[in-house]
Amino acid sequence: MTELAEELLGWFQENGRKNLPWQSEPPNIYHVWLSEIMLQQTQVSTVIDYFNNFIANFPDIVALANADEDAVLASWAGLGYYSRARNLHKSSKIILTTHNGVFPTNYSDLLALPGIGKSTAGAVLSLACNQSLPILDGNVKRVLARYHKVSGHYSSSRVIKELWGFAKQHTPKVQNSSYTQAIMDLGATVCTVRKPSCTKCPISRHCEAKLCNEQERYPTKKIKMIKPEKSAAFLVFLNERGDVYLEKRPNKGIWGGLWSLVECNDNDIEIGAMIKKHNIGATITRSLSSFRHSFSHYNLWVRPVVVSSPGGVNGYYQVKGLSLGLPVPTKKILLALDSVNKP
Repeated sequence: MTELAEELLGWFQENGRKNLPWQSEPPNIYHVWLSEIMLQQTQVSTVIDYFNNFIANFPDIVALANADEDAVLASWAGLGYYSRARNLHKSSKIILTTHNGVFPTNYSDLLALPGIGKSTAGAVLSLACNQSLPILDGNVKRVLARYHKVSGHYSSSRVIKELWGFAKQHTPKVQNSSYTQAIMDLGATVCTVRKPSCTKCPISRHCEAKLCNEQERYPTKKIKMIKPEKSAAFLVFLNERGDVYLEKRPNKGIWGGLWSLVECNDNDIEIGAMIKKHNIGATITRSLSSFRHSFSHYNLWVRPVVVSSPGGVNGYYQVKGLSLGLPVPTKKILLALDSVNKP
């Protein structure tokens, strides 16, 4: 066992996180899997409420496999990266049909499921089954990049290969579940992106970045690109009852599989054409305040345009009590409707 592993295991006994809602004794592999998928690109503090709600709606693999995709996406709405939810749903169906509803504990079987890569498979089997498998999530990358002073950004295949080598080197043959949780916890609570708490770090005395007082230089930061700005009009078609028209988006692309307002380029010609295409008798009544919604690669300026759509029936839904999976901008617009008069 390496010094890093020994020191982390000692630290974990007193300082590790052991009361998260997906942690139990014995471990529930379904809960571990769900939490690992949710924690991709998302912080623990955000995930907790989503996890609890998801488990309440889909308490086990069978319940998830038998659920309607819209119900799954509705429970996921707001977490982003919606392909994660669709892959969860697909995987649960595969587990039900191929593995008789029993979550696979073989590494190759797990990798074969949609949306599961090497690090996620390693984390699930380590945390739930104590299998000696390395992981390399964002927190672990940061810890190892500082500990070994690995230069270069994660987008480089050379850097990733080097980090995987260190991850395998430090993964112990025993107490693997504790080690895996420990190194993730260290990255999340001590070896943080900004202002790492090196005085509280159990591995700092051998950390090459700390010894050179270069903690802030590692991991190597990606050159920031200025996000492009885009704009779109979101058309809020309302019928006489105040029901709103929603359409399901394609599974591929932004907000895949969610229910959204009609969207088009924010110019009068396209807005007019889209309105007439939807309902020849529809007319614009007002515009709501524009707002910005940020994606990882661009900023989207959204202008909600409220449209009176007399006679609209098919595809119209009551706003109150709506349980469909909705993109964040659509939710925001529908909430704003409560503060304005309906047409």
